[in-house]
Amino acid sequence: MKSINKTFFPALTGYRAIAAWIIFIYHFFPFNNPKIPDFIKNIIGEFHIGVDMFFVLSGFLITYRYIDENPINIKKYLINRIARIYPMYLLVTILVFINFYLLNRSWNIEKTKELLLSITMTKALFENYFFAGIAQGWTLTLEELFYFTAPFYLMMINKSRKFLLVLPVIIFIFGLSLKIIFSGNFGGFLQINIANYIFEFFAGIGLALIIKQKYYEKTNFRFFTFWGVGIILFYLMTRNYIAQYINFKNDFARAIELGLISSLGIVPLLYGLIFENTFIQKILSSKLMVLLGKSSYIFYLIHKGFISIYFNDYISNNKLLLFLFLNILSILMFHYLEEPFNLYIRKKYSPKSD
Repeated sequence: MKSINKTFFPALTGYRAIAAWIIFIYHFFPFNNPKIPDFIKNIIGEFHIGVDMFFVLSGFLITYRYIDENPINIKKYLINRIARIYPMYLLVTILVFINFYLLNRSWNIEKTKELLLSITMTKALFENYFFAGIAQGWTLTLEELFYFTAPFYLMMINKSRKFLLVLPVIIFIFGLSLKIIFSGNFGGFLQINIANYIFEFFAGIGLALIIKQKYYEKTNFRFFTFWGVGIILFYLMTRNYIAQYINFKNDFARAIELGLISSLGIVPLLYGLIFENTFIQKILSSKLMVLLGKSSYIFYLIHKGFISIYFNDYISNNKLLLFLFLNILSILMFHYLEEPFNLYIRKKYSPKSD
């Protein structure tokens, strides 16, 4: 296998676009159409896996970028993370609430709570407000929590690799304990155990460590990409059937599920996209896919909400046209808003010595 010495992986950027598109399909697929076979509906019904794909990638990229920095420059690290996700999230969140007010011409204390929890990116900590503001923005609460705690994880893992396995188990148990302690209180505080997803972030951390320690030089296996795709497809085709016998709403079952699909499916796929020269890697590394991948964060933020509703009501209810429109709008917003904001914040607030 080829060796690597870089921080930008084009195929992984294209992969981001695929993950965002999978979520788009999940949200807009016509599940009520009787002409569509049930097995297709069952597969598409599991396309929430796009979120899992993002979480594993985040764990990988943060670790690959910062694991060798000991200690991590916390100020620079946090500024980079804030510059990456917060400006566009804040902008879209404000637009969502402005849109609500213009349509309803009313405001109350409940809406103020939703706004505050949304702009602080803490809404997913409360079951009652999980889908407030940007409905799909609940994932950003998890990203935010991971970003703030990742330097600690990396510090502990640098001390001993055993923490790669110990920490996610401790965090899961901690999350489960808090769910029990706060049961029935404070707007559903911690009643959705988001700690389940820690196994996905740590799967990405594990992948970064494998690559950093050059374990790839010790294997002759050449089909990680197709192995990963195969496992993911198998998961999509069988999860609905397995769910008849396993209650995935149970926190333990859900945690095991996320850990398995991350480590057996998503991680091998990412590994293959980095090292293997497949047609999948070539497509995802193309200039168009890289551009779409860079704008995929905007796409994710705006794909479900008032923009889609207005497009459906006043332009067309054709979902393919909506998909194309959102991609074009996302690219424009990336070039003229997200990227300039990102660069400005990094330049203005990063430590001068860096």
